[in-house]
Amino acid sequence: MGRRAPIAPVVIPHHFCAAGCPYCAEQQRKLRGGFELPTAEDIRACVRRVLSRSVQTGGAEAVELAFFGGDLWQLPRGPRTEILDAAEGEVRGGRAVSIRLTLSPQAVLRAPLAEFQARGVRAVELPIHSLNPGVLRALGVRHGPKLGLEAVGRLHRARVRSIVHLTPGLPLSSHRSAVASAESLLKARPTGARVLPALALSGTRLGHFYERGSWQPMTIGHATATSKHIVRRLRECNVEIVRVGLQPGFDLAESPEVLAGPYHQDLRLLVESEIMRERACGALTSVFSFGTRAFSVVVHPQDEGNLRGPENCNVRSLKSQFRLDQIHVLAHDEQPRGSLRCFPGKLSIQEVPRLPARRRARAS
Repeated sequence: MGRRAPIAPVVIPHHFCAAGCPYCAEQQRKLRGGFELPTAEDIRACVRRVLSRSVQTGGAEAVELAFFGGDLWQLPRGPRTEILDAAEGEVRGGRAVSIRLTLSPQAVLRAPLAEFQARGVRAVELPIHSLNPGVLRALGVRHGPKLGLEAVGRLHRARVRSIVHLTPGLPLSSHRSAVASAESLLKARPTGARVLPALALSGTRLGHFYERGSWQPMTIGHATATSKHIVRRLRECNVEIVRVGLQPGFDLAESPEVLAGPYHQDLRLLVESEIMRERACGALTSVFSFGTRAFSVVVHPQDEGNLRGPENCNVRSLKSQFRLDQIHVLAHDEQPRGSLRCFPGKLSIQEVPRLPARRRARAS
């Protein structure tokens, strides 16, 4: 697979959303006024800016134009048409290879997907959050979980990439219900997923729940543990993990204050590091023998940081657990992403046994 085009992000305010959005400021959302929507010139300027940066670094010469945040289908017809016309113009002009929209499940089932595809839409971000009926009711969602599955199914049949948003830690949810939602979604065959543990944001329904004491967000430790299970299961089914963890200052137009919850600058690193630590633990257990004081662990170069963990914490933990003097980490392009191999002793890169040809092909 070739390198993907860089993303040119355009944010639609979250106040243009279907009921149940955990990021909308409740009082302001009812008015739907006072929020600046992106203009055609804003869209063109965003594409020019990202293209210029990409060309300067020797990257792609076209972008994927992506509309994040609120539900584009909920916009008034005039602004919605202006935005889509401007986006289509960037595609026809060769500056964008495709368009990505954010649509609610209701919008996906109502919107003219064939018309969108003719304009250049190739992917849809789908905020589903949960498939647990009680959790959806707590959010104020007016439809059942079946609607989300039907929306993913419609996108799959239309051959449009679907990127679902899962939000563990919502009111009335649990580790089990969050993992069960991911399992149910897998049956609809989404293309990608964002795993965004719930945050209490100022002015939102979740923020009010937290301030009233009726809901307590997950800790970072709990969010890491639940996200780890979801990410692992999605990856086993070849669903691309697009993002782990919400970054309000980047992902939301209004940048609300985080009142509480598992906010972290790089939650994905914590999750991926925990997954790699467990894999390393299993691999070391399978080859461990008493008296061996050092092991070499081979990973793909892009997985080295995940194996080491923040501030090398995984290596320290594994050394302590197995009472080792040294764990020697070797980065090798031949090793498939997300996998590792362990060998007794301290090996050089030249001493690492070659992988079978079919496994080397997976790494390329």
